[in-house]
Amino acid sequence: MAQPWKDPRSGIYYIRRRVPKDVKPYLPQFGEFYKRSLETTCRIEAKTRFASEWTKSEELFGRTRLQNQGDFQPAARDAIQIAAWWAKRELEDSELSGNFEQWLICTDDDVETLASCFGAGKARDILKRRDFGARRMASLDKLISEELSRHNLPPATNGSAFETQLREAFLAKQLELSEIAFKRYHDDHATTLSMPPEAPISFDTARHEREENKLSEVFESWARRARDTDGDSRDVRKRIGEYQATINRFIELLGDLPVERIRRKTVEEFQGFLRRLPSKGDGIRALNAPEQIAKADALDLPRLSTATVKNRLMALSAVLSYAVRMEYLAENPVTTSGITQQLAKASSKAARTAPRKSYTRTELITIFSSPAFRGEWLPPRASFGKAWFWLPLLLCYSGARREEIAQMRASEVRQSEDGIWYLDLMSTPEEDGNDKRTMKTLGSHRAVAVHPDLIELGLLDYVAELPQDGQLFPLLTPSPDGWYGHNFGKRWGEYLKKVVGLQSPVRPAHGFRHAFKTMCREAGIPEEVHDAMTGHDNGSVSRKYGERQLLHIQREHLITLPSIARLAGLLEKPEASTETYR
Repeated sequence: MAQPWKDPRSGIYYIRRRVPKDVKPYLPQFGEFYKRSLETTCRIEAKTRFASEWTKSEELFGRTRLQNQGDFQPAARDAIQIAAWWAKRELEDSELSGNFEQWLICTDDDVETLASCFGAGKARDILKRRDFGARRMASLDKLISEELSRHNLPPATNGSAFETQLREAFLAKQLELSEIAFKRYHDDHATTLSMPPEAPISFDTARHEREENKLSEVFESWARRARDTDGDSRDVRKRIGEYQATINRFIELLGDLPVERIRRKTVEEFQGFLRRLPSKGDGIRALNAPEQIAKADALDLPRLSTATVKNRLMALSAVLSYAVRMEYLAENPVTTSGITQQLAKASSKAARTAPRKSYTRTELITIFSSPAFRGEWLPPRASFGKAWFWLPLLLCYSGARREEIAQMRASEVRQSEDGIWYLDLMSTPEEDGNDKRTMKTLGSHRAVAVHPDLIELGLLDYVAELPQDGQLFPLLTPSPDGWYGHNFGKRWGEYLKKVVGLQSPVRPAHGFRHAFKTMCREAGIPEEVHDAMTGHDNGSVSRKYGERQLLHIQREHLITLPSIARLAGLLEKPEASTETYR
């Protein structure tokens, strides 16, 4: 979540957020970042003010979008209203200070009004005169810009009717202030400032008429905030994409409701629809949600699991929590309904009989004795080079996540000072600011010893042939969202089903990770050791230190694991059974 930013020099807290790309051209005064002082050095007080200022920034960006969408422009009455607010404040300040000369022109004998300088006539006519001058126009525009900013309004579009109306309205009020100041100067305190009838400006009226608090618009606002605060990384894009899928389902089933109309009973209704959605079926992805439900009912297709329904509702809850923070809603109906808590309990009970997640030893042997590892198979479509051979083996022998291995660079297969070869997972982002790769958690950045089987199979020879500044698997190119292992994962699943004929409930790539953990437990490897290898973090500070010192301990424990490569026939079996081969 976004937090107040503290200026290291003054200690004052600020709101500092990146200006969204779509409004940046219309708000040049901010540059890259919207920045406002919270006028406090107290962090607790800064947090309180931060939420209000964030809402103001959202309001400014929303008004800017509205003004530049082409189908809305502020009205002349808005210019008159804004100018009147300014003039009223200026007059009140002058009344308190007794200083009216700022609105008068001093001569040798007396004072004169601005009209005597500009000449008689309406503000519209005065602005058209050549003698009004560029300097006076620039000063007037600066005043208008400051006043619009005060009211959290975007600058007027250059050359627009509203820009002209603002200039006319502000100059008219300057002339009127000058007349009142002249009378005050001569002891006339009865004359007052003319004020238009108080009314909301067109920005707010248009926002209300367009119901800008619709779920889709609140989601877009939430997504922009996520990108601003968490960065436009592939992990953030993935999260936004997953949440958007849920929001799209909601809109298809219940409509693009204003968030104010989403109640607890609405959430209950949405949950009912989610339970009826199919989890799989031929051609369902091409159908919208009502069509999917109809097809599932007709063909009795399997439905979404309780855990999936809960996750979909949690995605909706995240967006509605943002709506609460932005004061669009008084409460989050997902949270207050208690539905997710009930689903969590139901999911927990169901998990007692949940499908297994780990490959069995027999399945591992079947996989690694299959044609792709015997050199007897060529991929019919995507050729990922040596990734077909090495990537599954690395997953099996390290317990790493698919993307952690798929995105590796050749230089990240390294040798420690004491001669131990290891995988330095996600080392580069700390050294290269241009690296866009990401890791799931802080614990994911780790060193994992290379199993002797991999060295015997020729991993180091393979790495030595690669450019050290390039990818470990050069033919794995990132998907549009930046995932190096995405396309391989799809093809790997097809290979297991169609070529290997493996019938398993295990996720094709992630099953290796679970299998590794299972083998570690069966071999009696201490939890802190295999957690260090897989990047699992139980919160213990002690596990965050000494990664490099753990390498020799990792290697000692790794050789106690079953030699899957030997069992699958990739390596010759030793003449006699030893503790290193099971």
